[in-house]
Amino acid sequence: MNPALAHPHRFTREDRLRQKVAIQRTLKQGRKKVFPELVIYALRNELPHPRLGLAVSRKVGNAVVRNRIKRRLREAFRQQSVRTRGRDVLVVARPSARQLSMRAMGAYLQQTLERT
Repeated sequence: MNPALAHPHRFTREDRLRQKVAIQRTLKQGRKKVFPELVIYALRNELPHPRLGLAVSRKVGNAVVRNRIKRRLREAFRQQSVRTRGRDVLVVARPSARQLSMRAMGAYLQQTLERT
């Protein structure tokens, strides 16, 4: 049983897109959706659950700002209704993501995941 299903509020290692090969595959083969604040790549995987990778550079802000954006993105991803399907999602934050609400992040993720 997937630990994320047993504890839906947790974001476990299995939920993270961590391997360099998987990240590169998602960048090259995944469907790309560009928004003013985020760029989202999504690609189906063979796993029964989705994985999320985040890229938030120093251009976005200091450590406090970057960590806040990452927390919001993880929570928006966790709340998605289409999370049951296996896919790899990589989110690249742009500097304008500082003003983005969690609701807007969720809407962007929903738009991208519905089409994958």
